[in-house]
Amino acid sequence: MDEVDERRLAAILVADVVGYSRLMGADEAGTLRRLRGLRRELLDPRIVAARGRVVKSTGDGLIAEFPSPVRAVSCAVAIQRAMLTREAGVSEDHAFRLRIGINVGDVVAEPDGDLYGDGVNVAARLEPLAEPGGICISNTVHDQVRDKLGYPFEDRGEQALKNIARPVGMFALPATAILSMPAEEDGETEPAVRVRPAASRLSGRPALAGGLLVLTALGGVGLWSWMAPREPGQIPPAALADGRVGPDWMSAAEIRQKLLDRGYTSVTELKPDDGLWDGKGIKDGVEVRFHVDPRTGATLSERADD
Repeated sequence: MDEVDERRLAAILVADVVGYSRLMGADEAGTLRRLRGLRRELLDPRIVAARGRVVKSTGDGLIAEFPSPVRAVSCAVAIQRAMLTREAGVSEDHAFRLRIGINVGDVVAEPDGDLYGDGVNVAARLEPLAEPGGICISNTVHDQVRDKLGYPFEDRGEQALKNIARPVGMFALPATAILSMPAEEDGETEPAVRVRPAASRLSGRPALAGGLLVLTALGGVGLWSWMAPREPGQIPPAALADGRVGPDWMSAAEIRQKLLDRGYTSVTELKPDDGLWDGKGIKDGVEVRFHVDPRTGATLSERADD
């Protein structure tokens, strides 16, 4: 019997570095080093703080999933504000600028965590329409956030997007508008993961990463695949006697089986680390380091092990 696709409603954020090829051509090593810092210090902490996850990384951007449009848009504003502030003193030829597109819609979830469907495709088509440092959202996202966030989005009317059957209403938030808003409005200038006392959520670490992921129509092999520095966890990292990290979290054996089900041919290392399962394994013939949510078994990050 055929497997039934897992479908869900999700808010999808697509981000892309403007002029990436030009930046790489001018200074490949420096650009890659700055991308590492961007992910480690700016993007990943804010995505985690907004309860999002990186679905995949591409050479010059990423796709992230959030549980609500409000969280996705708040995170996007926080990222763009921090990015514009961070690069304020850099010459225009060398400054990093992001474009961000956001949509909410039905997505199909693959066992490896990848997502497909119009929910993703529309966000990917909106992203190039954003100005450098700005954000574009679909009308469905705007309907959900306009009375909750109060950001001054501009109505850009319906847009005919490539390979999307119907025109999509688009709203834009330019970089100038983001910079003109009071800092407290974005709510994420000091990102932090809030942990429930019952240890039912991730610890206060800003780690997420992309990794060497399977090629899809929306991206190639990830280059943004570096882990964030670790902060002391609020959940004790030591495993309990039965191999679990916390009382409501999956055991090492259960995590190992989930990884094998998602395409790993072997799991060579698995240990509790700072409130997550940390380990190594072989996937598609490549040795990969990963971090897994012990409560759900979801892969939070994957990268080729250097």
